[in-house]
Amino acid sequence: MSDYKCIIWDWNGTLLDDVPLNISVVNTLLSERGLKTVYSLDYYKSEFSFPIIDFYRKLGFDLENEDFHLIAREYARLFDEGYPHADVFSDAEEVLRYIKHSSREQLIISASEQGYLLKQVEYFELSHYFTDILGVSDVLGSSKIERAKRWMAERDIDPESVLFIGDTEHDCDTARAIGCDCVLVSRGHNSRERLCKTGCTVYDDLSFIKELLK
Repeated sequence: MSDYKCIIWDWNGTLLDDVPLNISVVNTLLSERGLKTVYSLDYYKSEFSFPIIDFYRKLGFDLENEDFHLIAREYARLFDEGYPHADVFSDAEEVLRYIKHSSREQLIISASEQGYLLKQVEYFELSHYFTDILGVSDVLGSSKIERAKRWMAERDIDPESVLFIGDTEHDCDTARAIGCDCVLVSRGHNSRERLCKTGCTVYDDLSFIKELLK
């Protein structure tokens, strides 16, 4: 496993500790519509999924009578206002620095909209660790699989030399779609139970990275 030449990172929930912010924003959207709010972290982590529109249906949003695009834009605005009050995980930068010093390439592939993603990574002063920071073209939170496939095709890179690190079932799906290995961290948007069912190795934090890449 030390032969990895490239590390693909997810952003939200993997490097950025934003689950509490996400719950707060979703609860604001629910409250504004008189809907039942997300009352526990366990519930959120057991239900959060991609595409985001399906998650919103589970939460009770009336998407037959309200345009999801408008909800997604409202979510993006509220998240953009709140992310400076979040932070990256305390062990994230040390690991990013270690990987950079090992001469491995690092990039982010996220389902976040490209402009918002760049703004957030730059705000936390992490941009210099990555050769690419790749989001998607809208705020709908649909999927990043096609973005990952496009990057792989453009680079003509050997999937066996790539490791994907994420925190959701969708990260595992993305890694499998491009043919690379994947490890998952259980402190993000999906529960450990759900992550273990993917068949990927699951860790509690990023302390495993140095040993894995030795």
